[in-house]
Amino acid sequence: MVRILIVQESEATGDLADLYDEVRETFGVGFVPDVFKLLSTRPQFLRPVLAQYQAMFLGGVLPRDIKEMIATVVSTTNSCHY
Repeated sequence: MVRILIVQESEATGDLADLYDEVRETFGVGFVPDVFKLLSTRPQFLRPVLAQYQAMFLGGVLPRDIKEMIATVVSTTNSCHY
C-alpha cells in the first residue's frame, strides 16, 4: 500500500514531465527512480533536489562510477536500498 501520493511517469505533464526527462538524462537510465517520484506532487521541491544530485554526480574530480560506488557503500552501511 502506497501512503505517499506520487505522479507516475506516464501521468506527468508540463514542468514535471520536463523534470522527469531531465532525471532520466542525468542518470542515463530509462526510468525515474522512486526517490525523485516522492517529490512529484511538488515540482518546485523536485527541481532543487535534482540540482543537488547533479552537483554531486556530474561535477568534481572523481569519476561518476567512483561516486556511485561510494554512494552504494554508504547506503549499504546505513541499510538504505537507495
